[in-house]
Amino acid sequence: MDREAFANPAREYRMKTIIHSWPEECGILADAVKNFGYGGTATNPPVENGYTGNKENLVRFGQILQELGRRDMDYWIYDEKGYPSGHGGGQSLEGHPELEAKGFYMRRRIAREPQTAVFDLDDESDRIIWAAKYPCDCTRMNTSIVLYDQMEPVEFTDTHCECDMKENEALFIFCVKSAYEGSHLTHNVSSKNHYINILDKKAVRRFLDVCYEPIVRDVPEAYKNACAVFTDEPSLQTPYIQGDEVWPYALAPWAEGLFEAFEEEYGYSLLPYLPMIFEGRSSSYTVRVHFYQLIGKLIAGNYVKQISDWCEEHGTCFSGHYLAEESLRAHVLYYGSYLEVLRAAGYPGVDVLASYPDIYHHNTTRFAQMAARKNGTNGVMVELCPFINMDHFSKHPVRYAAGILSLLYLGGCRCVNSYFSSDFSAYHPEALKGYQGFMSREQSIWLNEYTGRLGSMLDQAGNECGTFVYYALEEVQAKTRPSHCAQEASDSPADRSIFEITRRLFDRGMDYLFADREDIVAAADSISGNQARISGCRVENIIVPAMDVIYPETWEALIRLQEAGTAIWFADKLPKYRVGEKAVFAYYDFREESVLGEFTADGKYFTAKSPEQIVQEIETQEKEFIVQAGVPNSLLTAKYLKDGRTIYFVVNKTEEKQETAWQCRGKEKAEVWNPADGSIEEIIIGENVTIDACCGMFFVF
Repeated sequence: MDREAFANPAREYRMKTIIHSWPEECGILADAVKNFGYGGTATNPPVENGYTGNKENLVRFGQILQELGRRDMDYWIYDEKGYPSGHGGGQSLEGHPELEAKGFYMRRRIAREPQTAVFDLDDESDRIIWAAKYPCDCTRMNTSIVLYDQMEPVEFTDTHCECDMKENEALFIFCVKSAYEGSHLTHNVSSKNHYINILDKKAVRRFLDVCYEPIVRDVPEAYKNACAVFTDEPSLQTPYIQGDEVWPYALAPWAEGLFEAFEEEYGYSLLPYLPMIFEGRSSSYTVRVHFYQLIGKLIAGNYVKQISDWCEEHGTCFSGHYLAEESLRAHVLYYGSYLEVLRAAGYPGVDVLASYPDIYHHNTTRFAQMAARKNGTNGVMVELCPFINMDHFSKHPVRYAAGILSLLYLGGCRCVNSYFSSDFSAYHPEALKGYQGFMSREQSIWLNEYTGRLGSMLDQAGNECGTFVYYALEEVQAKTRPSHCAQEASDSPADRSIFEITRRLFDRGMDYLFADREDIVAAADSISGNQARISGCRVENIIVPAMDVIYPETWEALIRLQEAGTAIWFADKLPKYRVGEKAVFAYYDFREESVLGEFTADGKYFTAKSPEQIVQEIETQEKEFIVQAGVPNSLLTAKYLKDGRTIYFVVNKTEEKQETAWQCRGKEKAEVWNPADGSIEEIIIGENVTIDACCGMFFVF
């Protein structure tokens, strides 16, 4: 741990200011950025007059990068004209309508008596992709049970389907259409363009051809000298985003070859079970888990890995951020499997819209932190966009920005690209008159040094945390069905449960990490001397949110972990179904009045408790380090190991200074490293430490 490096943090640890448009004299703005304490910029070619299709824009971009290089400044390349990344300012789809984002929807008919069914495609849809009929069990009142294992394919053309139906037969027709209206595309502040299909490898290759290849052709060293490439919110467009809109089509993600890819991945055909993507309850859970997990793998491979591989070939790293990071429901709706997508990138990232600590979402970085931990990167990139409740933010912008940054670094952030800008016009009023921002030069220098010290201290520091919250993705995948309107994250029981658990941990100042099925199974397999570890961390507590559906291997691993001494906590209820077990595609057996595929979780191994009970019991566990302030629940603490030393990062999340008392088992003194001013002071037990409002402090042993 280098004291000089902490006092004067290197540019790699300082914020990068995001600049999309440069003045004619770009060197003056580059001088201002450096003079204001930034480590560099995130930037892009000029977007006017054809974007990357205009050679003049590329020449100009090369000049900008040369000016940054002359000043020894870092830069990231932003890969889009606006967002979401992929449309290439409209170039990606120009002449290639077949690459547009698509979804498929279902039409259902049932015959109560023999009849001929006729279906003609409407003028908004592309074509019919599958049709089949099934006998139904209608012996129970108001219920039609589809017998999926008795599917009978029906002939169809691209636009027409006609068949004879028997009594109590159901006809299902599946059609493809463009995914655009009501989507993230039509309600953002940037593009409003139609968009590529990120499931389609050819569509993503087209994006590379129009946005990446021209830069490397005309500015050969651009990528080689870049820290990373910043991609912005590529996503599926099948979910609707506005809650007050209702649309005729409930869309599931689609790409050519999807059905074949499903059978190759799972060893059975999706076709008999296609209705289960759209309807059904417990009998359809496994099909949906498989479907959305496959969607995640396709996006990870065709968008993220394809671009990431290109970036590596050209000497840089692929990063950026994805959409709606805080919600498992969004993880499924926009990506099928968000973790799968994030792990395919060279460096994971998120964005943060919260502008002050009181409205900060405590899980903003935590899911991405899981990807960073698994991939072995030093942390997460954050795009800082403090846009929510700007009236409140503008009262104390620097203090609030420091508060958000403190929370972000405690949650795994190690790199910041920021829209929280400075008043560069003060550097050169004439040349930079359009570059006003929130911070003066002095404030900007202070905030960049503060951020740089956080990054310098925590870079390559291992997060020692014994409490893990289970990433209940299979629960949300199992219960995700296409909808005719927006599906809010708050409507997901799993999201509500995770939020309640983690909010209580956050409010009590306790650190936590997320762990998925892979982590839990690996932890059970690694048990040695009644100790289990996840990514090197000793596992003391695993909290499972309220969920009905769980992988059998997760359940069995949790039993083994509990037997080895790990505390296993189930919030509110125990799961009832295991993915893929027994009658995977069963329907209700009304003679038995039970659901095939259900398993008994009757307290033999576990009992459920409320989130408050769980957190209270974890609070009673012995702690190595304790820090307290006069205001209850005002501090957050995380533990790290670096260079043979133990670091406790303590963040004051309130808007008032806090006098803190501390104790550490077996220690009589500590070094206090203060990122606010770069000072390092040795204190003895009993001496209080003052932590400024919205700031953090490092206790080093």
